[in-house]
Amino acid sequence: MEEASISAELTSTSARSAEDRFRLGLLICALLANMVPIYQFIGSMIWFREYLGDFQVFWGITKLPLDQIYDHHVFAYPPTAMMLLAPFGSLPFWPSLIAWSAAGAAAIACAARRLMPPLAIALGFLTYAGIGVLLGGQISLFVGALIMTAVSTSQLRFRGIALAAAAVIKPQSLLAAPISLIAGREWKALGWALVTGSGFLLVSVVVFGPDVWLRWFAELPKFHAYLISRGVDRMDVGIYGLARSFGLPGSIFLFGVPLGIVTSWLVFHRETAALDRYAAFAASTVLMSPYTLYYDLAGLTFVCVALLLDRERSPLLWLAAAMIVSSVFANLGIVLLAVILSLEALGRPAALRATEPLAPAAA
Repeated sequence: MEEASISAELTSTSARSAEDRFRLGLLICALLANMVPIYQFIGSMIWFREYLGDFQVFWGITKLPLDQIYDHHVFAYPPTAMMLLAPFGSLPFWPSLIAWSAAGAAAIACAARRLMPPLAIALGFLTYAGIGVLLGGQISLFVGALIMTAVSTSQLRFRGIALAAAAVIKPQSLLAAPISLIAGREWKALGWALVTGSGFLLVSVVVFGPDVWLRWFAELPKFHAYLISRGVDRMDVGIYGLARSFGLPGSIFLFGVPLGIVTSWLVFHRETAALDRYAAFAASTVLMSPYTLYYDLAGLTFVCVALLLDRERSPLLWLAAAMIVSSVFANLGIVLLAVILSLEALGRPAALRATEPLAPAAA
């Protein structure tokens, strides 16, 4: 009996060792795959001796008169996003970029600390999404930090406020919000989100005037056409981009909408760790959106690194996480991640109360 027990233990240890090698191998390969787009981005700026990040648009917008903000088809964010951008526009360009990226990095690090260990955060900053967003000055670190805060807090009031703040900055990143709140029966959070969002909208109208909003609504379709004309639609990280890369109609992304809805509903309707909730929220939003670029996955990339560091997760989930981190196979990784999270949620009991604290993420 003792020999059988020792043999079983050795077999278990061997299997665990093999899984660890597979998991860490996926993480290393994913991080190495990131080197190509990072090299291309940095190399292009060195070659052309020009800053090519999106922050030049954000900073430049703050210098324009309000009636010219949406005239160049390069700024698609709603006027409420100007409330975040305006303070940074008061600085010269390079100090402004440094302050912007530092603030975004601090925001995502503080929010992510509630979900994952420090090692995952550190490695997240070494990915294409992490480096690219910091150098490019994208807005996604702030949005990701707000959503992480929303899914990790046990206070429904703060959840609603955080989601509303993210929604008025980048609405398409919050497509899963209504489903997740309704699935979790978090009516108080939904109410706070509506009140807070309405407050932000009212302030923006008072500060900027209603004409800016009318111009935004009128120019938004032109922005999408501008992206298509430059081939940016093929860089989409969802089903839309996958379809366009094969020359198929972008409307095929609609087939991913039901999966996104089901994933959000199942994960938020059941007792699920905050890490999984953020992953489901982000993946569902991509599946329901016709426009998501890789830098929008900054928050999800951090979470996927944490999943790859978690020995207790399944090999298929590790594979999905590695595909997303790699950036090369992010489209397929999003779909696989959503399917796995949905299947895992089916095996958990329904959440008893919307006010219960979320289960802590595995370290």
